[in-house]
Amino acid sequence: MATRVLFLTHEPPLPLVSGARIRSYHLMRELARHGCAVSLFALMPDGTPPAEARAQLDALCERVELRPFAPSVLARRARLLADYALGRPFERRYFYDRDAARALDALLGELRPDVIVVGQLYMEAYLPPSLEAATIFDSHNVEARRVATMTRAGGLRAAMARRQVRPVAAHEAEAVGRMGRTWAVSEEEQEHFEPLAPGRVDLVPNGVDCELLPLRAAQPAGSEVLFLGRMDYGPNVDGVRHLLEDVVPHLRRRDAVVRVVGANPPPLVARWAESADLEVEVTGFVESTTPYLDSARLLAVSLRSGGGTRLKILEALARGVPVVTTTLGCEGQGLVDGHDALIADDPAQFAAAIDRLLEDDELCATLARNGRATVEERFDWRSIGNAAQESLQRLLAATAAAPAARG
Repeated sequence: MATRVLFLTHEPPLPLVSGARIRSYHLMRELARHGCAVSLFALMPDGTPPAEARAQLDALCERVELRPFAPSVLARRARLLADYALGRPFERRYFYDRDAARALDALLGELRPDVIVVGQLYMEAYLPPSLEAATIFDSHNVEARRVATMTRAGGLRAAMARRQVRPVAAHEAEAVGRMGRTWAVSEEEQEHFEPLAPGRVDLVPNGVDCELLPLRAAQPAGSEVLFLGRMDYGPNVDGVRHLLEDVVPHLRRRDAVVRVVGANPPPLVARWAESADLEVEVTGFVESTTPYLDSARLLAVSLRSGGGTRLKILEALARGVPVVTTTLGCEGQGLVDGHDALIADDPAQFAAAIDRLLEDDELCATLARNGRATVEERFDWRSIGNAAQESLQRLLAATAAAPAARG
């Protein structure tokens, strides 16, 4: 009988418009490829997914349960303020809904999964304590580190993040300690989690589908600088600000064009774009990032906060798009400066790296070849799926041995 695996996610994995969705979808697909009967329980904070996305999920999964989740802005803000005031981790209740919890309990009774995969801390509150031993926590990132990086950004967001660092770290540590196994996206994050759950942390990195992301045909001769990422995610918004306000003034190439591609840009992004002293286009949501990756001279990952590993970098490398990134931006991916990408943290040095790629065709070609080779060797979803399957088998062995040990 096929192993029944239920994924719990705070948003449907399709369409593939965020790193979290891309990771969840491909891990579901890979476990199904290994013969698992995969099911999905997901919230719908953005409304019902397109019919095509739902059809793809139905084709992949044994069962699909999508639950509406649309609290008012006022209710969500009230919940956040209460958590901050009381020193509680905001993830614990941010996506929690009693009706959804009851629906999950009913699904668990019908489906009786062998393994549950909890995607990020947002869904941990839905997990019945009796099923924790049969659960894999798919961390996506070390949340405590992500929140800690936000304290350096300044302003109200940084002040709120400072108050959350300790409760988030405690909540994350407690959750990792309770669950059967944890998936870490990098060796650094695996080392972070290991003391919290000795022998129960597995490396399951982020990846790319190299077959579906071929190397682009040619290196564009233009001067397009691409910033890619959802604009309702704080670290991406801060990254755009850093690029436009701190890096762009140092560029020698005043003919450079910056394209900011990502859904839900706040008004601040438009204001920063208008005040920049070179051309900046803010697209908002796009159906596909492929045309932008095809035309971009380079991808700029000017991130100063956040956690996990960036799928946008892996996708760019797979397509042969040269990358300029901060150290934090490529954290956990083991990229080598000058071989796989250009890495710079100082704004002037980041700008100099962009200038180099706008002018040096040979360097662009070298980075394109090396980047593609790196993702093929280390970050293809096929090999990552093998690691996920091996981890799942270790969990099944442990849960099978537990009753015998108690007996």
